[in-house]
Amino acid sequence: MASTALPRSLAELAWLALREEILTGELPPGRPLRLRELAARLGMSVIPVREALHRLHQEGLVSREAQKGAVVAPLSVEDMEDLYRVRIELEGLAIQLACQRFNREHYRRLSGLLDQFVEAYETGQARLGRELHRRFHLELYALAGSPTLDRLVPPLLDAAERYRVMSVADRGDPRQRRQEHQRILDACLSGDGQRARRELAEHLSRTVEVVRAKLRGGAW
Repeated sequence: MASTALPRSLAELAWLALREEILTGELPPGRPLRLRELAARLGMSVIPVREALHRLHQEGLVSREAQKGAVVAPLSVEDMEDLYRVRIELEGLAIQLACQRFNREHYRRLSGLLDQFVEAYETGQARLGRELHRRFHLELYALAGSPTLDRLVPPLLDAAERYRVMSVADRGDPRQRRQEHQRILDACLSGDGQRARRELAEHLSRTVEVVRAKLRGGAW
């Protein structure tokens, strides 16, 4: 029987393109996402676009409404606060566990990712910068050695990415943002799990503070 599996590259291309437009606000919250219109604009069939929308729905970037169908998910203070409350707890546990295994080789590798993160943003490669930021956090949390956390944490990062992107302009230049992550690494290298957990909580809470003010002030 001939395979009907969708070539992964097409769905990946559609997902990347639509995700970028949502994260940058080109597709604003509440915008209807009509399958055939998107497919025509992206120059592909509806099949990969449908799969991309399903993936974006799983990430929390797309929601489904009875009358409109798929739409860009709304942004709200309540959603963000709930999301980051859970992130702080789960990622805090992950980093505390990771501290028990953390060594200088981990420090060297993760510091290198931060250097790449800075370079990407300074050379105008924002998408790459976001990918490196995600990779930094997930590689750090993977050191916890918890398959359960490995399953639970990535979707939370994906769902929070729009809020993080909103905060970037108010968090200083890339080198200043790097320092927040460097303090987390320094705490891990010292083996102080509680300190690492506090540094992470402060790092995530800064996003909440910045974005809360923007959303309540109608700046987005």
